[in-house]
Amino acid sequence: MMRIVLVEDEPSAMRYIKSIIELRCSGFKIVDTAENGAEGLEKVRLLKPDVVITDIKMPVMDGIELVSHIKEEFPFIYSVIVSGYQDFEYAKGAIQSGVVDYLLKPVNAGQLKKLLDSIRQKLETEYYIKRVGLLKHILIGAPAETWQVEKYLPFKCYSAAILRENGLPSRFSSKHTAAAYNPAVEAYAVSCTTGDNSIWVLTGRDERELLFFCTPELTDRNAFESLVAGTAEKLTGGYHTTIFASEFFGLLECKNMVSNLYRTLDNNIVIGLSQTIYELTEVRSAVENRASMDGSLGNKIAFLVSNAMYDGLKQELIKLFGTWEKERRTQLWVESNLRQILHHVEKHSAVARGGQSYDIEFLLDEALYYSTTFGELMANIWELVEKIVQCVEKKDHKVDTPAFFNSIEQYLEQNLSEPLSLQSVCSVFGISQTYLSRLFRKYKNMSFNEYLTAIRIDEAKRLIIENPNIPLKDVAMLVGYNDQFYFSRVFRSVTGVPPSEYILKSPSSKS
Repeated sequence: MMRIVLVEDEPSAMRYIKSIIELRCSGFKIVDTAENGAEGLEKVRLLKPDVVITDIKMPVMDGIELVSHIKEEFPFIYSVIVSGYQDFEYAKGAIQSGVVDYLLKPVNAGQLKKLLDSIRQKLETEYYIKRVGLLKHILIGAPAETWQVEKYLPFKCYSAAILRENGLPSRFSSKHTAAAYNPAVEAYAVSCTTGDNSIWVLTGRDERELLFFCTPELTDRNAFESLVAGTAEKLTGGYHTTIFASEFFGLLECKNMVSNLYRTLDNNIVIGLSQTIYELTEVRSAVENRASMDGSLGNKIAFLVSNAMYDGLKQELIKLFGTWEKERRTQLWVESNLRQILHHVEKHSAVARGGQSYDIEFLLDEALYYSTTFGELMANIWELVEKIVQCVEKKDHKVDTPAFFNSIEQYLEQNLSEPLSLQSVCSVFGISQTYLSRLFRKYKNMSFNEYLTAIRIDEAKRLIIENPNIPLKDVAMLVGYNDQFYFSRVFRSVTGVPPSEYILKSPSSKS
């Protein structure tokens, strides 16, 4: 409920405006009134409302002086001046300075409702942004002003969920650290709320992870779970894991609860398996996820590598991966096994062939990050094994050239309207997702998705500048976005302004 302080020295006018707001302006509540600007300013400082409606001529302090103080001290408050016809030019001057909106006396009920509806839409967006910002501060333990918490997050209890696309975050790439932030991904998540400002979406530890928060005071549990599930269904990268908090919690418990959700998530991810977990007690223990390689397997690997029997080694790994997939082994368990296997391969390859040492930890982490099925992981791991044992001619160096990367860039630019993805581009050029991702980091210092978003928005800007009358729906389609609302969110997150405003600012629209 948006809060209003009404400042009016005429009792009949105050009663009339109050009746309009109470009967016709849903979503608003008058929290206090005042009879002059000085009294009104005191109550504004105490209550910090969303809107102040004030008469222009009052004793002690007039409306213009009041809104000037409000503008200086509380720029987030919307001020509305009510003036008689004789004060119109005076009020208009204040409006032109960017201080207030205004209504003429006698106040028209329809105009007041229309104005407050417009203000409510802006306030809902601002409340959403403020709540998300405060939740981010709380999760990292940063201080937040008490009055802001009381104003924007006054609820007694909350619920939360984590949605993760594919596997665990990378431990090495700077593009996937806890501080990473991809505004386009967050814009996508917000677009999934379809205008519901009672569910708040934050980016998680990297661009593949989203945090959802709500309060039962605004949204029921079923609606919350449906929205999170709907968001999961729209993800196209591979598989997803969703963890719901099993109970409500207070704001002070928020950080610990999210830590528990992360622990549950990290210990339960199974490569290629989409799953939803509702109870924190379902978490697999860290002990269960630590694996010790079977001695007979170690001996077999040692024998196969030492004797350069790589076909046999590959078949043995394929059988292992098939078993792990059937048993639904978690990513942490698989990673622990693979680390031991790869170090065993490296050890016996070096003994037999004097092989070069590889950074197994980094390459294993990379293989896990980009694999969406056990089959993909097997292919990526075998590529790593080949490098370690040096049993086949390396292929990567043949395509690791600026000319080859330029051909990838040209392909993307020529097919922007198509549903491009990391997988589809890899299929066209016959390389692995891991390798393509590595090329983008090397030549562009950004991920594939970040680069694709950047060139799509650059093309959209060009289309808007050269064709100012083009419908935004057509612009979105031409640069690969089927959802105009999602396109607008991404455009704003990248440029800082929505497409409609960018059109007005473009040189062609001013000529």
